[in-house]
Amino acid sequence: MKTEIWLIRHGETDWNAQQRLQGWADIPLNEIGKAQALAVRRYVQTQQLQVDHVLSSDLCRAAETAQIAFDLPTTAITRYSSLRERNYGVYEGELWQKLIEVDGRNQPTLNLRQPNQDIPNGESLTVFNERILRAFNDLAARYQGKRLAVVAHGGVIDIVWRQLHQADLLSQRPNPILNASVNQFTIESDSLWQVIKWAQHDHLTDALDELKI
Repeated sequence: MKTEIWLIRHGETDWNAQQRLQGWADIPLNEIGKAQALAVRRYVQTQQLQVDHVLSSDLCRAAETAQIAFDLPTTAITRYSSLRERNYGVYEGELWQKLIEVDGRNQPTLNLRQPNQDIPNGESLTVFNERILRAFNDLAARYQGKRLAVVAHGGVIDIVWRQLHQADLLSQRPNPILNASVNQFTIESDSLWQVIKWAQHDHLTDALDELKI
């Protein structure tokens, strides 16, 4: 029996805007992030999306996005620590360009995209990958046959994309993962994940335009 998941990235935070690694640091949405969450609400309404449960990471930027997007009280959001962003340990708060290899730029002395790179007080990419796959397989088993909205993080969505496309941890994704973008997929078993729609973000244009008025 398939579990359908609408996976949404949280709205923008100040650390997103500054391109800092957030990880487990509990950074709230900024004004753009709140506007993006409202844009997701309009998207949900336009799609006439009915879900059985709304879940989120237990970090406030994800939970707040879920509350705004689905117009629900705090108590109606089920939060899972297993859906947290990757734990960057001692590197949280650092500018990500210093630590993650980017094509065409000066290469860092430390590359957090290396799967087994040790992260003091944090998670290697391999460990993070295992945590996220286990989390979604557990959710699919727990909510078998249900339609879920899950609000989480860019790193979480990256791992899901790799599982859906059978891409290894070193492969380059073709597109960025935008704040408040929406993705849809199903899980039928540990080995049967299928994408339906990916990287939907047209709803965000109006949100940014409104902030410029």
